[in-house]
Amino acid sequence: MNETGSDPVDGGSLEESWRQQPSTPAYCCDYDAAKMREGIRAAVKGKAEKIRDNEWRERYGRLYANKPTHADVIAMNRSLNPL
Repeated sequence: MNETGSDPVDGGSLEESWRQQPSTPAYCCDYDAAKMREGIRAAVKGKAEKIRDNEWRERYGRLYANKPTHADVIAMNRSLNPL
């Protein structure tokens, strides 16, 4: 992991895997290990679906109409769940 520039983070049990689904604070945000752990802890059960079905869907359509970069996608994801 160190050779790729990444730090491993234990995301918890399979039962807690919802904390890393799309539209949660830890999903697709390119955080370091400490911030990723914070994002996993900050997830609220049921909130991701509301974000995904409303704000995310609207922003995603606009963003992808303009050929976004990886940085654009990360910025959008971070803006939906600021830490």
